[in-house]
Amino acid sequence: MKLPSLQTLWQGTNRVSTRFPLQFLIAIISTGLWWYLTDLNYKEQEQTRNLVTALAVCNLALTLLLSADLFCEVHHYSALKKWIVRIVVLAISIGFYFLLNPWAYLIDVYRIFLLAFAFHLLVAFAPFIGKSDLNGFWQYNKTLFLRFLTSAFYAAVLYAGLAIALLAIDGLFDVDITYKTYMKLFAVVSAGFTTIFFLAGVPENFKALAEEQSYPKGLKIFTQYVLIPLMTIYLGILLVYEVKIIFQWTLPKGLVSTLILGYAVFGILSLLLIYPIKDKEGNGWMRLFSKFFYLMMIPLIVLLLLAIGKRVFSYGVTESRYILIVLGIWLTAITTYFLISKKQNIKIIPISLCILALLATYGPQSAFSVSKYSQVSRLKMLMKSTNKKEIEERSGVVRYLVDRHGLTSLQSFTNADLETIETKINAKVKSKRVYDYEIKNQKIDTAFSLLKVKDARYEDDNEQVNFISKDKGVISVTGYDAVFSFNEYSDSTKVFDGTTFKLEQNPEKKRSGNNNRLTITVGRESSFNFNLKDMAIEAYNQYKTDKLPKVDYNNYEYPSEKMELIHQTKHYTIKLIVTNMNGYYNNDKKDFDWFNFQGFVLIKKN
Repeated sequence: MKLPSLQTLWQGTNRVSTRFPLQFLIAIISTGLWWYLTDLNYKEQEQTRNLVTALAVCNLALTLLLSADLFCEVHHYSALKKWIVRIVVLAISIGFYFLLNPWAYLIDVYRIFLLAFAFHLLVAFAPFIGKSDLNGFWQYNKTLFLRFLTSAFYAAVLYAGLAIALLAIDGLFDVDITYKTYMKLFAVVSAGFTTIFFLAGVPENFKALAEEQSYPKGLKIFTQYVLIPLMTIYLGILLVYEVKIIFQWTLPKGLVSTLILGYAVFGILSLLLIYPIKDKEGNGWMRLFSKFFYLMMIPLIVLLLLAIGKRVFSYGVTESRYILIVLGIWLTAITTYFLISKKQNIKIIPISLCILALLATYGPQSAFSVSKYSQVSRLKMLMKSTNKKEIEERSGVVRYLVDRHGLTSLQSFTNADLETIETKINAKVKSKRVYDYEIKNQKIDTAFSLLKVKDARYEDDNEQVNFISKDKGVISVTGYDAVFSFNEYSDSTKVFDGTTFKLEQNPEKKRSGNNNRLTITVGRESSFNFNLKDMAIEAYNQYKTDKLPKVDYNNYEYPSEKMELIHQTKHYTIKLIVTNMNGYYNNDKKDFDWFNFQGFVLIKKN
């Protein structure tokens, strides 16, 4: 494979900036956004959220604009008409930025992926809307596919070469090159170079594509001797498994859905790759595969629908199950079409998938509306149930609905104004600059409280609690000569004033995971213990009587003076300051199943 010269790259860049000006601009903007993003720290959450969302919208805008431009080119739109279409598409893309909030609602993450999937598929057939040229359609997508692989290969080589160069400079000249430099380099190569290089290879002469008959030899070898044999092996495994469950008369495992979809995706990809040559002389293996693929899909589709039905009837519809249902129906329709149709129009594959992806994004038929309705209905049933297992399932459904759809999805279960409550929570946590998971946890805790639902994870045996020192880890070392930290992950040995101080948590029960005490051995003197269990029990009792202020989720503030212990030896005064302790409390045993501590040890010579 011949690497492009600098002149070729420059000419390609000029062509892209002229032919696809907005896409070129988006590539530059995306590179700049990613570059800036690498300089932000974890405290600048608001900016990070906005930049990541902007990058996702840039990806959507890039593919949607490319589809629009290619459609306009093929239909010979005037420059004015083309710019009107571009402005409309750009306005739609900007609207997505204000409409989508993936940090607050998980469903918007799904929406971004569905829209990206749909717009990428749109690129595959946009120039051929209203046209029946199947050979040109195949040649066009072949060119895009190979250009994508070439772009990825060149980008990988370019990044690896420059990264090694930076590493050499760092090592030879003692230049402090941080990981952020490598991230910025990756941004330039992936968002800038790869995008522009790919766009430079997008076909322009669609009439020539209709007449082209070339077929890459490497693609034929890969498909015929690698991809199709692998598909045949997977088909055999799945068919044997189906025979097994028929004889055992059991329902299929959930994993089989993923395997069948994987087989279907790569099988259809194989058929698309061999489409122009499958009926030519000497390609009997390809012809046999294309003839029996859809026939063999029939028992697999039945197996797929059984696996999906098993989960849906037990736990209702969720976004992922909705997508599985839609793909199952789509596979059924596509299989039926290619078995009975003589036309064998391969354009129907990306067109139908694109339409389904868009329908799943917004509207009453979307994955999110259907899933919300299904889980709300399921929760209503669970709230009426007296069955212990179903009562335990309530918290999982509440958590799902709040996480995906927000507090307002539970409005039918309470008279409280959940929209106002959710708005106040969002405003409160935003002003405090807390993390996104804390926002969600506060909403989930509110939902549990309003619906009087207990979290099943802690309801029966274990309850997780975390106690934080009121001083937030800030300690006074006045009057002491040395200080060192300890935690639950490892024991430690420190030397001070020529004396060895060995710290061990619960030495005779290290593997139990329950650190009842901290044992300290001072030089050759006998060891002594700090009883940490009593401290934890006392903190838990205070927590149960609602006397401790809640920091967030299951974190509670505990008085600093109650997290301190002192012991005197002949030569030293040793003070233990615990800054954090957490564990699982077993309500049946009235004791901690396990707990851990971390903090500091202060030493003073007597």
